[in-house]
Amino acid sequence: MPLLLSIVISILSFGAVANNDSINNAGAINRAISACAQQGGGTVRVPAGTYVTGSIYMQSRVTLRLERGAILRGSVRLADYAPLQTDMDLSRYESGQGTVNYNSATDPQWSRALIFGVGIHHAGIEGPGHIDGADVRNPLGEEHMRGPHTILLAGCSDIRFKDFSITRSANYAILAYQIDHTQFNALNITGGWDGIHVRGARHTSISRCTLHTGDDALAGGYWTDTRIDRCLINSSCNGIRMIMPSERVYITRCRFEGPGTHPHHTSGRTATETGIYLQPGGWGKAPGRMDHIYIDRCQMYNVLTPITVTLGDDNTAGTISINRLTGRKIGHMALSVKSWGAAPTDQVIISNSDIEYIGKDDRSLPEWFHGKSFDQWPFFPSWGMYFRNVHTVKLHRVKLRLIGKDYRPATLYDHVDRVQGHATLATD
Repeated sequence: MPLLLSIVISILSFGAVANNDSINNAGAINRAISACAQQGGGTVRVPAGTYVTGSIYMQSRVTLRLERGAILRGSVRLADYAPLQTDMDLSRYESGQGTVNYNSATDPQWSRALIFGVGIHHAGIEGPGHIDGADVRNPLGEEHMRGPHTILLAGCSDIRFKDFSITRSANYAILAYQIDHTQFNALNITGGWDGIHVRGARHTSISRCTLHTGDDALAGGYWTDTRIDRCLINSSCNGIRMIMPSERVYITRCRFEGPGTHPHHTSGRTATETGIYLQPGGWGKAPGRMDHIYIDRCQMYNVLTPITVTLGDDNTAGTISINRLTGRKIGHMALSVKSWGAAPTDQVIISNSDIEYIGKDDRSLPEWFHGKSFDQWPFFPSWGMYFRNVHTVKLHRVKLRLIGKDYRPATLYDHVDRVQGHATLATD
């Protein structure tokens, strides 16, 4: 990151005009970025004021600095947003095939964005300013309503986003394909659909971010050596949703709070479903192995279920480790690690954890599950933990608390070869 370079350029020097809704400043901002890059890189300043703009293109070795009081506001015209242009093969990251949620990087409607970073390195956006995605809807987009992403990265390395805020995203606040050594630090993302959605990442960190989103707060997959740390996550869908297999993922010291403060655009719901949802193959074929997933010192409040792992038929899993998990006012959906086919998980380790559930006072529930197929289950036949197709489950100092009554067993093991330890039960 070229933070020490002396080149500092203001977008005002290239014709940008603040506080005038009739002017599209994209040309001026892109000229400033190009001039900075041509001089070897540096900083492009966005001074205080509101700047309406269409698509902006980041360049290598250029940092866009949003000063305090600076707002980049997306144009109200859909035509001012360009689609992604790249020769990269991103087909492995497609999802939702055959549904209204199908998306592909080659789709010019899906891949529109306000800010692009394509094939660049040592660049970023930082500062205490603000990006307003302007919530421009697209009837040809996903679900016949989703518009441009606010930021879209593809094939980038050594990128840093720090300190700014994003609101009113018309689709994802940040969508990234195949990134390496990228940092998302101290961002504040509110509203929109997904917050930070990364498909293909190596050596990437998301830290100290605050997300209040209408859809999944953090999502994506094919992550390797990825860290999510000290984030505050509030969602009207899932907190973290991994839809493609990943390895060496560390989720630490995050707080998940429900219900969502921004309703889900499609359904209108605000309830937070899953704190952490590991679902490789859940949105289309995503073959591969998920392994070395570490969840440590996370807190869950008012979510339907704290952690859910569901393997697709083309997936296997190695070690999933959950340590020092605290859950309070969890709905009636048990923590679960499972596959409905035959996909195996080698081992699940849960230690030093304390999870409190709200019971379902219904004496008929245990009997209801008899003879019902998995796809008919609205929740699990146990209230605390459920495991299926796991070789080894290890429990150490795990406490399950129950508020009210529930006639289901606390824990169920289905096709589990070995269980070491047990959970301690407590009631109100």
